[in-house]
Amino acid sequence: MRPFGISSKRSSVVSEKDMSILLFNGFLLLGFVVATVPDVLVLGSPGAMQIMDRDPSTKKCHYNRAMSLLEARCSNLELHEIPTHLKADIQVLDATVNRLRELTNDSLALYKNLAYIYLADNFIQNIEEAAFANQLYLEVLDLSQNGCDNLPKNLFQLPYLRTLYLGHNKLTDSVFKVKVTSPLRLLQLTKNKLTRIPNLGAQPNLLRLNVSDNVIVSVSTEDLAPLCSLKELDLSRNIIRFNPGSCDCQMFSAWAKLRQIKIKPDDFYNCTDSPAEDCANMQFSNRTYELYNECSAIIQQEVETEKARSAWILVASCVSVFLFIVFVTLFCVHKRNRRRRRKQKEQQQLTANNANTELLNSNLTAGNS
Repeated sequence: MRPFGISSKRSSVVSEKDMSILLFNGFLLLGFVVATVPDVLVLGSPGAMQIMDRDPSTKKCHYNRAMSLLEARCSNLELHEIPTHLKADIQVLDATVNRLRELTNDSLALYKNLAYIYLADNFIQNIEEAAFANQLYLEVLDLSQNGCDNLPKNLFQLPYLRTLYLGHNKLTDSVFKVKVTSPLRLLQLTKNKLTRIPNLGAQPNLLRLNVSDNVIVSVSTEDLAPLCSLKELDLSRNIIRFNPGSCDCQMFSAWAKLRQIKIKPDDFYNCTDSPAEDCANMQFSNRTYELYNECSAIIQQEVETEKARSAWILVASCVSVFLFIVFVTLFCVHKRNRRRRRKQKEQQQLTANNANTELLNSNLTAGNS
C-alpha cells in the first residue's frame, strides 16, 4: 500500500495538469469562435450594425423570368443607388420602395437591354441629363412618388417609350417645353404642379392622359387638338374655370364628344354658366383645325409609309420566290445534263471496252490458225 501523503500529492499534480489543459483548450475554442462567428454576435463590435445592413438575406436582388423577359427584383431593400453587380442582360428592373435620391449618368449605363424600369416610391430629386441616354429599348418607365421637379430632355426622344408614369412629383409646365418624339400611348401626371394641359406638340399615338389633382385653371380645344388619337383624359380635382358668358365650355365639350374622348370627371360636360342659346352656331377656331390636321397628317404619313413598306416586302418576297424558282430550275437542268453526260461517258467507255474485246478475240483467233 502506497503512503497516503504521496498519493494525495500526485492527485493534486494530476488535477492541476488537467486544469491547465482544459484552460488551454478553452482559450483555443474561444479564439476559434471569435475568428469565425460574425461580428453581429460579438458584444461591443463596432461593425455589428454594418454587417446586419449587408445581410444577403435582406439585401439581395432576386431574378425572375416572365414572358421570356429577365427581371431583377430589387424592391424594398433600402438601396441608396442602383446596384452595379446585376446581370448585364436584364430587361426588367424593379427598384421600387427604396431610398434612391438621384439618377446619375452611370446609374443605368451597365444595363442597355432594359425595356421596363420601375423606380416608384423613392426619394429621387435629381436626374442627370444622360441618365436614360443608353436605354434605346425602354418601353415603360415608372418614376411616380418621387420628388422630381425636372426631367432630362432626351427622355422624351427615346424611340420605343410608350408608357410614362410621373405621378406624385413636383413637375411644372416648364418641364414639357421640349420636343416629344417618343411614341407615348399613356402619360400619367397626377398630383404635380401643372397649371395647364402639357404642350407636347403633335402626339398621334397618345391614347390616355391623366392630369388629375393638379392646379390646372383652364382648358381649350387647342390643348386637345394636337392629341388627335386621345381617348381618355382625366381632369379630376383641378380648379378649371371657364369665362362666364362665353362658349368656351360648350366648345371644349363639343370637341371632346366629336373626337370621342372620355373626360373625367363625368359631370365635366355640364356647362351651366354658358348661354346655351348663343352657342348653338359656334365654330372651332382655325388654329384648332391646324393643330389637329398636323397630328392627323403624321398618322396618314405613317400609314402610307407602312403601306409602302408592305408593298416593298411583297415585291421583295415575289422576287425572292422567282429567284428561288429560277435557281431550282437551273439546278435541276444542271443535274439532268450532268447525269446525261455521265451516262454518255459510260456508254462511250462501254463501247470502247467492247471494241477492245473484239480486237483481242480476233487476234487470238488469228494466232491459233
